[in-house]
Amino acid sequence: MSLLQKTKKITPSAAPTIAPLTDTDEFPVPIFQFSIDINGAIVALFQSISGMAVSRNVESVTVGGQNDTENEFPGQVSYGHVTFETGLSSSDFFYKWMMHGAEDGSVLKLNFTLIQRRSVATGYETVKTWDFENAFPVKWSISDLTVNDSEKIVIEKLEVSFDRFGPGK
Repeated sequence: MSLLQKTKKITPSAAPTIAPLTDTDEFPVPIFQFSIDINGAIVALFQSISGMAVSRNVESVTVGGQNDTENEFPGQVSYGHVTFETGLSSSDFFYKWMMHGAEDGSVLKLNFTLIQRRSVATGYETVKTWDFENAFPVKWSISDLTVNDSEKIVIEKLEVSFDRFGPGK
């Protein structure tokens, strides 16, 4: 038997199912609520989001003959990774999204809208939206699990890379 006959054929895994949350009444609702909307379906609620930032590289050029002058020119814009944190729920969408393509080195890039809502007497109203393009997860984790912390909530974190984001439409 040759080496090629012994190797396992790797087939790409199926994309995770995008399904709306059905048990949102279980979660305590803060003054502000953050959610991710993919193709019109709210797939997660979050209590904390960090890392939303845009920076521009600057190229410094010294002027010949002037030792006290340096001009700066705008360079490329870059975006950091965004980290979402929430209480661990029964949904495994983000873990499946993270693991999609782990066998063959591919990723599933998704566009999504981050929605910030606030509680009002009649329900919720949207405060702000941001659209993210070509996002894919780079890290998934949960908080440490110990018997001594049985009254604490397990926190799920998802760190996402993306091409760009901007105010929603």
